[in-house]
Amino acid sequence: MRMKRITYKLFLITSFILLAFACLIYLTLYFFLPTFYEQYKTDQLQTGIVEMIDESKDLPIQNALPLFDEYAQKNNAMIYLHNKEGIIIYASFLSVIQGNAHPSPNGMYDITVPLRNSNDLPNSFDVTMPIQFQDANLTLVVSATYQPINEASQVLALFLPYISIIVVIIGIGSAYLYSRFITRPLIYINKAAQKMANLDFSERIEVRANDEMGELSNSLNDLSRNLQQSMLDLQDANQKLKSEMEKEREVEKKRRDFFAIVAHELKTPLTIMKGHLEGMMYNIGPYKDRDTYLQKNFQTVQDMEQLVREIIGISKLEQHTFKLQLEEVNLAELIDTITKNLGFFASQKDIHLIKKIDSQLSVHTDRFLLEKACKNIIHNAIMYSPNGEKIYIEVKQNSLLHQINFRVINTGVKINEEDIQHIFKPFYRIEKSRNRNTGGSGLGLFIVKQISEALFITYSINNTEQGVEFLVILPLSIK
Repeated sequence: MRMKRITYKLFLITSFILLAFACLIYLTLYFFLPTFYEQYKTDQLQTGIVEMIDESKDLPIQNALPLFDEYAQKNNAMIYLHNKEGIIIYASFLSVIQGNAHPSPNGMYDITVPLRNSNDLPNSFDVTMPIQFQDANLTLVVSATYQPINEASQVLALFLPYISIIVVIIGIGSAYLYSRFITRPLIYINKAAQKMANLDFSERIEVRANDEMGELSNSLNDLSRNLQQSMLDLQDANQKLKSEMEKEREVEKKRRDFFAIVAHELKTPLTIMKGHLEGMMYNIGPYKDRDTYLQKNFQTVQDMEQLVREIIGISKLEQHTFKLQLEEVNLAELIDTITKNLGFFASQKDIHLIKKIDSQLSVHTDRFLLEKACKNIIHNAIMYSPNGEKIYIEVKQNSLLHQINFRVINTGVKINEEDIQHIFKPFYRIEKSRNRNTGGSGLGLFIVKQISEALFITYSINNTEQGVEFLVILPLSIK
């Protein structure tokens, strides 16, 4: 609708301009053409008179008469030659001359005709000038009328209605075609621009022109491509931001859950210690044996201290400022150190540790973190294996994939598939009673998960025919 209004406005403006110019031209012709023609005719008549006078000086009257005849015919004028006595020697209308002529001694016709006053001829040109010939000095009288141009002006006024009709038809038709020609590409461009405004960039504007319209279409096409690319980039950025926000919310939720569980884990031993201390303070029942319950409280404090150390270690791993201390680590030496430290726990349950490790295998990684992860895996296998079982520890290299496989298998035990899905969550324990004598704090495998992500380690836990297998795939080097 807006483009139609533009076409309508352009049509009215163009029609008005064309009609105004037509009226201006008509009025100019009507009012100024007679004046212009009169001036032009006057100059022409005067120039012809000067030329006749100049040429007649060297000619006798008889030889100069053709000049006057030619001038009279050319300018539609009447010419008279008369002497001092007023007798007409020559007149351009021979019929008049012949009807009233009396031969003179020199052979010319003497015509006695009174000269008319110039006022007798309306809109006429009248000049009386002396003229010299070789054989006489006479007076030249020239009279011409402007009546034809006046008649033309009157005819032009009578023809005005027909001219007006023609001008209106031509003007309106030309204005309509002109407005349609100009606004057609504008309407086309506007439709494409409306699609762009609705974020539809499927249509390209095709205006084949080397003028501003062509430049406008090319600019809009460039704008469409840039907007489309910007929209795609913005969508990608929004998707990434949405994903990051979801991850951040998930991390925040895990953090809140983690601290809630930490508070619960610390609250239980503190409550136990508070009960023991109150019983000892007031000598209630069995709590009179202070040495026994002091020893239990001391063990509880040690457990809490170990829990706090593990929480601090997890917090360090989650910090972005944590830096790995990379070095060359011999895996055989590392596993030997770990099994020696855990030998006491294995011996209490009569568990045999069977190792199969190549003494030459080594990786370039953080020794402290790798030792912590391997120790938690082996310790977890000891804690959840029945008495008298075996734990196989195998380390071998996969030359094709440039990696090392570290495998721990504890026999005589199975893990429910439901527990396997949650076993790496913080404070998750298969043993639901949460008895410290049958299990740890529930952070061991969660710490293994955190260390594996920091050291780019792939891990998995599965049930096998022998028992439970924990597989760790170590990269040879961390870049």
